[in-house]
Amino acid sequence: MRRRTLLLCLLGIAVVILAPAALAGWSSGVTAGPLPVTSATIAAPTGAAATTSACTKHDATTIQVAVSWTATTSTVATGYTIMRGTSATGPFTQVGTVSGRATTTWTDATGALSINTIYYYVVDATVASWTSPDSNVASVTTPDNNCHGGT
Repeated sequence: MRRRTLLLCLLGIAVVILAPAALAGWSSGVTAGPLPVTSATIAAPTGAAATTSACTKHDATTIQVAVSWTATTSTVATGYTIMRGTSATGPFTQVGTVSGRATTTWTDATGALSINTIYYYVVDATVASWTSPDSNVASVTTPDNNCHGGT
């Protein structure tokens, strides 16, 4: 019996196509592994909230914002990315990261906050290079230089 084999070269890759009879009894040594992780499979954190710390000095460099959230339900998550913006609809810029699925707080002590300003925060769960959709948007108003108005 004659086997028919066709060898194709496409973009420098050799592909061998065998007639069905040539595949009889063949099996792969590859076993199925876990499903690939995509952004669609990582649940967003929920319950994001932001509050300012007590104002003790009259300058913007001491303002801190505590950001908290409820952990993602996705057990594959390995941490979170925290993003800040000056509009509820973005754009948001990454300002921090934390490791661990159970870690649900982060403090914005970057020294980049302005007095008497509304900031918006969102949190994404992460695993490797994948991220979840954004959490709900949390907002906070920083106090003025006399420590009035923070929320």
